[in-house]
Amino acid sequence: MTDAKVCNAATHTTSTMRCYICGETSKDYNNLSIKKEVTPETLQFGLSILHASIRLFESILHVAYKVPVQKWQVRSEDEKAIVKQRKMEIQEEFRTKMGLLVDVPKPGCGNTNLGNTNRRFFADPELAGAITGIDLNLIYRFKMILEVISSGHKINTEKYSKYATDTVEMYVRLYPWHPMTPTMHKILIHGANEIKNALLPIGQHSEEAAEARNKYFRLYRQDFARKFSRVSCNLDVLNRLLLSSDSFLTGMRPVPRKKTQPFLTETVDMLLPAVPHINPDTEDSHDDESSEELQVSSDDETWQ
Repeated sequence: MTDAKVCNAATHTTSTMRCYICGETSKDYNNLSIKKEVTPETLQFGLSILHASIRLFESILHVAYKVPVQKWQVRSEDEKAIVKQRKMEIQEEFRTKMGLLVDVPKPGCGNTNLGNTNRRFFADPELAGAITGIDLNLIYRFKMILEVISSGHKINTEKYSKYATDTVEMYVRLYPWHPMTPTMHKILIHGANEIKNALLPIGQHSEEAAEARNKYFRLYRQDFARKFSRVSCNLDVLNRLLLSSDSFLTGMRPVPRKKTQPFLTETVDMLLPAVPHINPDTEDSHDDESSEELQVSSDDETWQ
């Protein structure tokens, strides 16, 4: 349940443009002929799914801004003016057609590229492709990959690897002048290995739970912790977090149900169906169940 900053710190990776799994830099990401030497210890950190969708969304935006000049690094003043004008046009179209503020700085911290923004972006690939000028099939493939890895179900790694490989080849063919970002490289190149090495389905390794506790961490530190010592303060916060996560108290809370859309056909095809439990004494009783069509939706925890 870690994000990219934690992964870089844990693996002593000093550059944010270097892959902490294989050690390659951005200049080699688009060179698919290079064999990626993976460090096995780095496969324990997951795919940082919550932030991955935002990073992929921003990657598409940055490519769209530079399509008129078709250069990754814009240095001349004329090219910078072209990219700036293209960025303003895309931002205006997002505002008028989708009601989204894209790449706008927020007072205090960050910008408007948040989770809700990228969800609405990938929810309508046709409109997103028309606004950005990015290939529709590429945006749709990113949507499928994000839906698969965040599903919380077990994934067929062979099918996922094939789909990711086709996607990365499409990206390199369409935009060879713009190297993949570290997040895109990790998901498309190393995603299958990460999924194989995960103890649970990769979607259950999301950092969403840790992010959701930030507001409680601030509350506990402000109102329920001693301030005269940093050690005592952190100890009080951790004790309060352990108290609030006690299994008895957790069982008393109602489980919220999210309104989610059913998985797309391509997504279900890359997921592994649940293996039915067969009782040797009543083996015939499962014949009817096995003939039923498997259906799954993103708000269900089990196959139906």
